[in-house]
Amino acid sequence: MPIRWSAVKVSEAMDEVEQLLNSITPTLWQIHEKAREIKAIPHLPGYIDQPTSTMAWKVENFKDYMKGYIDRIRQGIPDGAIEEEKRSTRHGRTQSLI
Repeated sequence: MPIRWSAVKVSEAMDEVEQLLNSITPTLWQIHEKAREIKAIPHLPGYIDQPTSTMAWKVENFKDYMKGYIDRIRQGIPDGAIEEEKRSTRHGRTQSLI
């Protein structure tokens, strides 16, 4: 049974998401480094230290979480669906008469 959504569009969108993720990674690491600098300030109270630690941890793990979502979406595309869709649209799309 053919799928009704475009596997190609989903795959291309995931490629774009991955490119965006790669482009923001340096900025995320700058945020992580700033958080580490804040944590190094002497006599930092716990109400500053704790959210700073959480921020650093979330930034550290963000890319892994996002890669996991990207992989899950890609794994949800049925095997062969992209190739089949590309093959069926190679000569353009036509609407079904039925």
